[in-house]
Amino acid sequence: MNPKGQIFPVAGNFPKNRFLLAPLLALSCALLTGCPHNDYTVELKPGTNGIERTLTFYRADGVSNGIPNYQEFSTNELAAITRVYPPGAVKPDGKRYIARGEFSGPLPGDVGGAGAYTNLATSLGDAGFYLERFRVNDDLAARTARQYAAADKITDLIIGWARTEFGHERGWKNLHQFLDKDFRHDLKNAGLYYQFGAAVALSSTNAPEEFVARFGQYLLERGYFQFADVPQLYASDGDSALALMQRLAAEKMGIPAGGPLPKSFAVLANVPAFKKSWEQYLSQTDLYRARVKEWERKKKADPNLKRPTTAGFSNDLLNGLLADLLGNNNGGETDHLTVKLALDRAPSHSNGRWQDGWVIWDADLNADRALPVLCFASWSRPATGFQEAHFGKIVLEGDDLTEYCLWFNGLNAQQAGEWEKILDGLQPGQVLKDQLDAFKRKIQPDSEGNQQTNAPPGK
Repeated sequence: MNPKGQIFPVAGNFPKNRFLLAPLLALSCALLTGCPHNDYTVELKPGTNGIERTLTFYRADGVSNGIPNYQEFSTNELAAITRVYPPGAVKPDGKRYIARGEFSGPLPGDVGGAGAYTNLATSLGDAGFYLERFRVNDDLAARTARQYAAADKITDLIIGWARTEFGHERGWKNLHQFLDKDFRHDLKNAGLYYQFGAAVALSSTNAPEEFVARFGQYLLERGYFQFADVPQLYASDGDSALALMQRLAAEKMGIPAGGPLPKSFAVLANVPAFKKSWEQYLSQTDLYRARVKEWERKKKADPNLKRPTTAGFSNDLLNGLLADLLGNNNGGETDHLTVKLALDRAPSHSNGRWQDGWVIWDADLNADRALPVLCFASWSRPATGFQEAHFGKIVLEGDDLTEYCLWFNGLNAQQAGEWEKILDGLQPGQVLKDQLDAFKRKIQPDSEGNQQTNAPPGK
């Protein structure tokens, strides 16, 4: 991959670096025509028995004078949101809609996804946990399978084309072996490197450059190019990339460096020659024939439908394969999501930002995300009155209190009752180590593992 993000050297069809393209598209949407999209704001207010969820949503096409240019919201999606809320919970609010409900355990998939909330209450305090995924397929194995399948299809096409041009040459077997084994393998790694970089970029702004460097190092080590080639690659005029392809093919076919090249290599001499050869090869493939058959079927209903050209088919095919290789769905609009979680103190752990009593997440929802939007937070709140009454001070808070809540809620009813009796009898200044040690010994597993609960954490 060169500094401009080029991956597959097909003249006139170089995929641009999506890391750089995304902000430019977003800027053009904001400053020029606007981009129709849905906007969702989720407000969460945790309680002891559940969490209150308020979803405000609307559709807009840009902004005028600070006010969204509202559009009609999809009736199908509105019905889907209504189904996951209590009856009558979804109401119009001018051009917007508001849905409100209280949930315990699983959260509604109103925006698309899945989540959960739980609160673990004890006499010493409580601990809350919130976790939710929004949209995008989180099946990494399935995405990787699609990437590998796309890499295999691209490789098969390249092998087929190379066979028509170089199959009669003496070194063809060596070139074929390289393409079928090493190149196929490296192309799969290209997709994985892209995905790793895109995933890390969600939380690290320097990740795109780092992973371009990582994959560049990978290619350097495998002889695809040399550092001296970087200026040529940066120029990206097509002929430079073809010159690299020509040199690589000659090397794999055992042709001495600087020696005369076979006449067949003229196909890699310039862009027009390569493009003509590539498109002529594609026109003979089953893939193109299938596209023509599809056109013939559709033409019966639309006589003005134009026959697919090999150039257009080449672009469509490679764009689709590259989208799959890079793990992108490459389609759909970009909606916006804001999630706000109300807490009386900053959470112990979260991937959101803390601001004025809210944990806030802002994210774009689009099909090209490397990973789904994920919001998580955990927090604890000490029972100040109880702790001060029995210990004379706050002895458990933060992670210590969270661990205690987890431990206590793992006790069975009898054990929890016995432990609460010990706590109820505590007075500030009392030395109760013997009582605590006796309880620990009682609930710890014996040598045969008959007890399932470990000793309490804490100070």
